[in-house]
Amino acid sequence: MIPFRKILVPIDFSEPSKKALDCGLALATRLNARLSVAHIVPEVPVPYAFPIEGLAIETKQCERALQEIHTLIPEQRAKIVDLQAIVKVGQIEADLLKIVNEQSVDVIVMGSHGRRSFGRWFLGSVTEHILRKVPVPILTVSHIEETKYPFGGILSFKRLLYATDLGDSSAAGMKYATELAQQFSSELTVMTVVEYFNRSYEAAAYLDHERAERTEYVRKELDAFVAREKPAGLQVKTLVVDGKAYEQILSTADTLNVDCVVLNLQSKSRLERAFLGSTAERIVRLAPIPVLSIPFGI
Repeated sequence: MIPFRKILVPIDFSEPSKKALDCGLALATRLNARLSVAHIVPEVPVPYAFPIEGLAIETKQCERALQEIHTLIPEQRAKIVDLQAIVKVGQIEADLLKIVNEQSVDVIVMGSHGRRSFGRWFLGSVTEHILRKVPVPILTVSHIEETKYPFGGILSFKRLLYATDLGDSSAAGMKYATELAQQFSSELTVMTVVEYFNRSYEAAAYLDHERAERTEYVRKELDAFVAREKPAGLQVKTLVVDGKAYEQILSTADTLNVDCVVLNLQSKSRLERAFLGSTAERIVRLAPIPVLSIPFGI
């Protein structure tokens, strides 16, 4: 089974990161996991001649951050969750990655920033950089909708959607999707999108037959992939649609009313995370539900 036994929530006390803390608390409660909440205080740039003043400022910021972390966690929840608060001075991205390795973290829960408009969206630079570098899955939580897990309520993923391009990294994503479905007794749908980039190709009626053949080929490929990778006894639905991948995935998640989308961070066996720069990145930024992103080589 996938060991979601050590969960890390980086927090900067913004609303998205507070929502991530709620989700992390809920996940830790549901899976009986250890929860580490980490805040990195940026180093204070002070003149060389006044190091004591800089140290005093950093110490005060650390104390304030530690107090605020405990304030955000309800007392009744803190009693039943194995909780660790980590506050340190340093470089945010580097120290978060260091914590991941030192604590043997299994999954990171992070807040993300997004807008409803498809034309305007922004993902906090720290979240984006961590997504590109971290060696463990990341569950990103958007602030677009109100929190679903007030005060760390029990998390329930009743419906899951795994969106795959059927590349080399798809088996790893399928493993996480199916095991989450088993752990949460979820309905799982696995989908892929057939993209058509040439509008003239779409418009040409005489090519409709070729388009239908291509879609049917992808459908058979998806069905074979699911049959090969799913655990015995688990019911999995499959879906093939055409259009822009990120739009179709978001639309399908909304139509099926899913609670979480599972994605791979790569596409078509590329060594670099090019997929993050397109489909996955847009979904992470825009989805009003949690998105579990699976890194390459996991």
